[in-house]
Amino acid sequence: MLVHNNSLVLRMAMVDNMSRVKPISRMAGEKSLEMTPKSPPAADLAELIGRSQSGSLEAFEQLYNLFKNKVYGLAFNLTRDHQTAEDLTQDIFMKIFSSIRAVDRPELFSAWVYRVALNACYSHLRREKVYDQKLEMMAPEDEEQADSAFDSHHDDLTRAVNEAVAGLPERLRTVFLLHEVEGLTHEEIAETLGCQVGTSKSQLFKARMKVRKILKKKQLLKGAGQ
Repeated sequence: MLVHNNSLVLRMAMVDNMSRVKPISRMAGEKSLEMTPKSPPAADLAELIGRSQSGSLEAFEQLYNLFKNKVYGLAFNLTRDHQTAEDLTQDIFMKIFSSIRAVDRPELFSAWVYRVALNACYSHLRREKVYDQKLEMMAPEDEEQADSAFDSHHDDLTRAVNEAVAGLPERLRTVFLLHEVEGLTHEEIAETLGCQVGTSKSQLFKARMKVRKILKKKQLLKGAGQ
């Protein structure tokens, strides 16, 4: 019962905290939040993790404040919806809170947080894809033509980049967002995704080339059509 009450208190605190976060726009992804606080020294992070593992909600709230912008930003850039990103952020931190006792290497905590966030976001996207497919099967054929009337900004570079990134294969999209939007190094990406540094670099290169190719086809980059 104590765990249940703690979870409820934590969720209420996160809802209140998220309500004070103001989104801002950013080129090529509308990077979702204000400046993320710098990570604390390793010793301080380890201390916060240790206290959180002992049941301190105050310590966990400090961890939440340190990582909420990163998690929200990742969720928004994958879902492109602020409300969905807020809901996912709360769910992700509930998962982190319930599993934090399994953390035995504080230096890998950041990578673990990203891994939990990615898993939650992609699970959501897979559920949404199945739901959308079911809706498409039931929708009348002329509805697609009506929807196309709203798509009037193909020449906007930011929108085009967002669409290009959204169309990347899942692994390439993940590496692109982690590196170009979230600012992770290839070493951090490799730790997060459980791959080699060289693999991260290769996938980022492929992602960039695919995005560039799409933009050139839309004549939004020099050399279009070549």
